[in-house]
Amino acid sequence: MLHLVLTCLLLSAASGLSMRRFLLPYFQGGDLAEKSAPVTIVASAVFLGTIAFTVSDQNLWAKSVILMLGLFLAATFDDAKPKLTIALSAVSLAAYLGLRSIG
Repeated sequence: MLHLVLTCLLLSAASGLSMRRFLLPYFQGGDLAEKSAPVTIVASAVFLGTIAFTVSDQNLWAKSVILMLGLFLAATFDDAKPKLTIALSAVSLAAYLGLRSIG
């Protein structure tokens, strides 16, 4: 049970912290996304990978918890330091992958 909770938290952190930067090019003011394209590319890769692992590896209630916590994190955290935020989301995804290989 602890393994499931930890993996849900890691996937939520990875999706929530990268979601805002992933969505940036699709909204008005996409010039900021062009100026920081490498960060946006990494955020997109982390976000899409996280969504793929969420859909493929988790059961229905875990998917909904992961997506709701991810939306909460995306709304809560601002994008003042995008490199730090994306680095934390990439570390969360890497930690999830490490736990996935163990369990």
